[in-house]
Amino acid sequence: MKKQQNNNTLEEVVSLTTKDLGVAIAMPPDFDEFVKELSKAIQYLIDTDFERLMQILYRIDVDENKVKLAFGLENNVADELALLVIEREKQKVLTRAKYR
Repeated sequence: MKKQQNNNTLEEVVSLTTKDLGVAIAMPPDFDEFVKELSKAIQYLIDTDFERLMQILYRIDVDENKVKLAFGLENNVADELALLVIEREKQKVLTRAKYR
């Protein structure tokens, strides 16, 4: 039952994230693949339309301080931003489920 719940949550997070980012990401087989695909989409926005990316992060309501920290890290910024987006979208999904 818990695995089914996790799959439903992942599907909802993928759906919400792709809608909010305006990108097409097929339902990934697992969480790691989703992070990888989302990271690619974010890297594309970093390279081609940084202002749009920042507007999207603001609209999704990703914590501004965490975004600033992600840009200050030596790690792959796109990976860090992908995790922040997923974290925020998952919070939204769980909150909506709680109040349904």
